[in-house]
Amino acid sequence: MRKFVDDVTIQNAYMQALEIIESVGVRFESEVVRELFKKQGARVEGDKVFIPRHLIEAALESTPKLDYSVPAKKRVVAATPFSNAPFILDDDTGAIRRCNIEDAIKMYQINETSSLYDCANPGCADPEGNDAPDQFIAQMAMVLKYSDKYPSIGLRATGSNSQNGDVYGSARRAFRLVREFYDVWDEPVMTQGICPNPPLAYDRECLDNLCAAIDEQQAISIFPCSLGFMTAPESIMGTVIHDFAMALAGLAFIQLKSPGHPTSLCEFSTISNIQTLQPNYGSTEGVFIQVIFYELCKFLSLPCAICGSYGDGTAVDYQAGMEALLTTMLPFSLTEVNEVWCYPGIMAGFSCGSFHKAILDEEMMRNTNRMLQGVEMKIDPKLPGLLADGQDAGSFLGIGSMDTYRRDNYLTKIFNKWGISQVDYAEKTNLAYKVHQVLESRIATYQLPERSTAQKRLLQQYLPSKCQY
Repeated sequence: MRKFVDDVTIQNAYMQALEIIESVGVRFESEVVRELFKKQGARVEGDKVFIPRHLIEAALESTPKLDYSVPAKKRVVAATPFSNAPFILDDDTGAIRRCNIEDAIKMYQINETSSLYDCANPGCADPEGNDAPDQFIAQMAMVLKYSDKYPSIGLRATGSNSQNGDVYGSARRAFRLVREFYDVWDEPVMTQGICPNPPLAYDRECLDNLCAAIDEQQAISIFPCSLGFMTAPESIMGTVIHDFAMALAGLAFIQLKSPGHPTSLCEFSTISNIQTLQPNYGSTEGVFIQVIFYELCKFLSLPCAICGSYGDGTAVDYQAGMEALLTTMLPFSLTEVNEVWCYPGIMAGFSCGSFHKAILDEEMMRNTNRMLQGVEMKIDPKLPGLLADGQDAGSFLGIGSMDTYRRDNYLTKIFNKWGISQVDYAEKTNLAYKVHQVLESRIATYQLPERSTAQKRLLQQYLPSKCQY
């Protein structure tokens, strides 16, 4: 397979990232963090840290590695619906509104009733109706109540969703809650995503979340969220190198504070639309940025994921489908990646979620996996006889094997394959109608995960009143 970006370019990009960290520096808005770097020989000027190359190399040495040479079946897999969307598209009216507690519960019901999802996360970020004293911990408690899947948390504690604005305290208590819920104390039980602050900075809020995750020994994922020509350089390669330098600086801090701490990287940056100043996630350029970042991680054996099913529009239409499929499939054409992680239902560049799009994105993923994995091709010794019988009968409908047909053909339960003869039958041909039926069925079949009395008692004190047992 011809690589999208060659090895020499990747090596040069890595060397330039090291040069940026050493000579341009990265801002860390915490005196404690800066002091840690200073004690290890880094130059500090104000809130800017100039990290010497040997500290980055030491961090890379102590970070647990991923063996990219291990073969694996190619697939697309879902992390969670919506990622962290603060708004919801009302699929019936087309209106966009703030998400609420009912939306969040419905999101978990969709997440839990499909094997496509591997993780759980507060996909409806900071929902209205969350009346708990600590709204961040409440959202973590909802993950534990409504889902049995691995907590991979993209949402973080903020000054507005933490009790008394205590970001570090809220984050650490939330991580401790997960440990206590599972009664696991000697290994990570969740992953916390940390988004630095471009250009080249980690603000105090970000560092409070990062330090809490380190102190509670939870796995960490650093994922830059820069916008080309706004918070990052205007070129694709410039954006990637900026992001990788920023990620390496965070990695250096994590490994200085906790050598060997499990840390992965991911890229959520894209270009910006200079006409609207909005992010363009449903674009080839956004995929290019992800793939180059992934190749840099692969070059250093750092764990990294590529994500897909993005969308920029505000309607469930042709554009939404095209962008979701484009961003899901294109990475497989550009690099040797085994998995692409999707966030079904994403719209408006991470700002909005749609339940209808989530169901349609799931069906797109099933078709994509069908394409990636193919079918087992067998030569049937009985084929000549079958053809002779079919020739005599004029059709194979009465003599062929339905089991063989189902093995070699994917029968969609959602997309319209009925042709013009059924156009007047909405229950067969109208996608919105069919998606609504699937949603209602999924919600009806959802069962609240079983919890022990001790677990219920533990969660009760943190949940919003609408979610309490």
